[in-house]
Amino acid sequence: MQDLTQVLRSVTTSKARQAGRQRARFVEGKLALQHLLEYETQGVKRVQAILSTYKDLPLMQQVNNGTDTFVANVQRFVTQATRDPCVRLDEWECRLMSLLNAQSLRYEYSALYTEVMSEWMNNDDEPEIPDDVGMGAFMPEALTDSMQEHRRKWESYVFTRVESDTKAIIVWLRELFRSSAAAKKAIETMKGEIRKFEKTMAEEKEHFTRATMNWCVEGVLRSDLLTDGKRAVLTAMNQDNDTLNDIMDELNMRMNTLDRWTWPAEGVPLEQRRQVGAKSRIFHDEDIMDALLLRYIGVKWSVRMSKSLTTLSRATWLSPTNFISKEERLKRQKYLGPGKDHASGVDGQRLDTYLSDFLLTQLLKEEWEVDRGYDNGEEQDQKEGIKIRKSSTELKHSLLQLLVTEVAMAKKLNGEVMVLQSDFESFGPSIPHSTIVAVMEFFGVTQRWIQFFQKVLEVPIVFKEDEAKARIQFRRRGTSMSSPLADVFGETILFCMDYAVWHQTGGLRLYRLHDDFWLWGQEVAVCQGWQIMNRFASIMGLSFNKIKSGCVHVSRKGPRPYDKALLPMPRGDVRYGFLKLLPTGVFAIDFPLVDKHIDALVSQLASTKSLFAWVRTWNVQGVGYFTSMLGGKQPANCFGAEHVREMEKLFLHVYKRVFQDEKNLTSHLRKQIKRRFPSFTSPVLDAFIFLPIELGGLGAQNPFVILTQLHGQITEDPETAMTMFSQAETKAYNTAKASFERRHLKVLADNTVGPTEPFLSLADYTRPRDETSWELLRTYQTMLERPKPHKIQVSEEVRSMLGGMQAVESFSPYTLWLFELYEKELIENFGGLRIIDTKLLPMGMIKLARKQRIKWRV
Repeated sequence: MQDLTQVLRSVTTSKARQAGRQRARFVEGKLALQHLLEYETQGVKRVQAILSTYKDLPLMQQVNNGTDTFVANVQRFVTQATRDPCVRLDEWECRLMSLLNAQSLRYEYSALYTEVMSEWMNNDDEPEIPDDVGMGAFMPEALTDSMQEHRRKWESYVFTRVESDTKAIIVWLRELFRSSAAAKKAIETMKGEIRKFEKTMAEEKEHFTRATMNWCVEGVLRSDLLTDGKRAVLTAMNQDNDTLNDIMDELNMRMNTLDRWTWPAEGVPLEQRRQVGAKSRIFHDEDIMDALLLRYIGVKWSVRMSKSLTTLSRATWLSPTNFISKEERLKRQKYLGPGKDHASGVDGQRLDTYLSDFLLTQLLKEEWEVDRGYDNGEEQDQKEGIKIRKSSTELKHSLLQLLVTEVAMAKKLNGEVMVLQSDFESFGPSIPHSTIVAVMEFFGVTQRWIQFFQKVLEVPIVFKEDEAKARIQFRRRGTSMSSPLADVFGETILFCMDYAVWHQTGGLRLYRLHDDFWLWGQEVAVCQGWQIMNRFASIMGLSFNKIKSGCVHVSRKGPRPYDKALLPMPRGDVRYGFLKLLPTGVFAIDFPLVDKHIDALVSQLASTKSLFAWVRTWNVQGVGYFTSMLGGKQPANCFGAEHVREMEKLFLHVYKRVFQDEKNLTSHLRKQIKRRFPSFTSPVLDAFIFLPIELGGLGAQNPFVILTQLHGQITEDPETAMTMFSQAETKAYNTAKASFERRHLKVLADNTVGPTEPFLSLADYTRPRDETSWELLRTYQTMLERPKPHKIQVSEEVRSMLGGMQAVESFSPYTLWLFELYEKELIENFGGLRIIDTKLLPMGMIKLARKQRIKWRV
């Protein structure tokens, strides 16, 4: 079976031949025309010769650029010129020759593009340290050492059995979940659901159908589990009906004899991969059939536990502040009038957001949900019958924006707020299997499934890189990466910590994305929450990552000495990517940390063997990763315009460090192209560098276009929003007070009501603002809103060339910006907005190739 690279090479070679033949015919015809024009002096005959040649030559057609109309008109002008001595054809001759010259240049760029693709395909994935490291690249021995250290640490967890105190776990869980009648009832209901689910799974005879295989295969492909080779094999198998039927029969047989299932005797190979950001991860390279089987089982359990734990949450959930009583609402209606209070306010939106985005984020809500996969900043197709959920990166961006908003509001309204951040030390590899078993048993999982889970957990594994020296060892602790079953175990355990924090602090919410978590609120409550988390970790046999644990007290009064009377809190920083939370409540860029990542980026760029790989690395690990580490390319209003300006400063710093004397991206790529492809002698135009591949460009991303589009869109100063809220709240209070007093005086005049009643005090009016204030809710929503990039005004010429307004709407604001920025360059050199005829390029295969992982080379 051909792999993806072989198919790409075959298709590209075929299209290159076709383009080469077409270009040869064009060059031959144009040379013949030029020879003829050297001797022809009559204007009419010269233009007629050009028209005739233009019609006969193989041309790269533009779309809706008006060329056909222009040529037809010139033909009529020539007819007129044969009879009318007043008609001069010099200008029309020049314009016709410009069209032919544009075609010549398009053919040259087409040949260049073919060379670019061939260079990429003719280079394998082996690491390369180029002779020229003039961009300040460094030899990445430190990264290699880091991978070796990561493996040693990983092995110290995985091959060392740790027995947690299962009796203590069960006692703690009983105390936690049976503290109220509602909790007791919810737990018993959940156990009944689990028993029913297990019965359904046991009675089902045909687990794997075409619909099941659709989401199963898609889920495996989008995970980081399989190597690129196995991904290609699975894709091919999924497209062959006979093969697919055989696979379904085999998988159904394995499900019906699940008690006899075991891992392969030769063990499961392990692969250590470096990911974006220089992080190292260790993955199981499972057999395709085992991967599909465990994906199916994991998804089924994931959906079941998600529904059951969510139901449990809704039955016992607490608000961060006690909702005001019915009596108090009636009292407020008396003073304010009906409809003046919001039904749930900001507090209600917090709860909705938490339940939809941050509760049990690793679990699936529906079977046909799949992970978005690795975040590479590129478009990914969504197949029919498949729902792609938010990626972990998207959720982290949302959480950061939520945190920035909450800190700003708390600082303004309460004067202070404490923010805690932490995660567990090597959570996945370090979970004791006894802890998994105890927690799953507590929630009602029976011994049949417990025994199966234990077989899955205690997998025989062997490192690929050890080759002949490799020996099989059994996993004694922890779970595998990119596995739905691992998510089920991890989320079910950590849900208990979530529940304990909100229950025992009176409703403080722990915002958690897998084992990374954030907690904020009043200082005493956050300290209490940290104490609860420490007890949880101790009981479950886990430990916190001290390096990534931090706490910051934000106050209008500025920093203050640490209060030793409170429970010792982690003394580290609160961070998100390159951002560090200051005691002022502002997230500032940590430039020393940025420099370390720039060094890693320079090394990775220098190790690429092809121009295509360099551009994709720049897009994903340069622009995409750095933007993500600053909160994403579409920041919310809570950051303010200053954050966008700081992002621009950072990318200027990246340009200076990465490109040095070459100063910018375009200069560097021009130099690369001239060095790599000496046969290309035309100028390398900016439009070619930045235009998307679909339009014949290299598709290099320009971060400054993305950021410039935010100017004038994002709120200039988010503190202004809170000031405006305070003014609006005071105005609403005064209006309500005046209205009440007018109504009260009128009633007194009619002698139908007793003595004058004083209106609510300002303190009583504002106290439940989180649950009642329309003004605060609107401010909250405005601060969390992500402004859309500015849509540049499209010129009439560009609109016409694209085919009208409907066609314009099909392009992103980013691409439209490029059209307008390089309009003159594109039209003068190529006669339109497309650089080459993409029919001569293997566009479908290029798109498929772009979905492959980018590997860190060390």
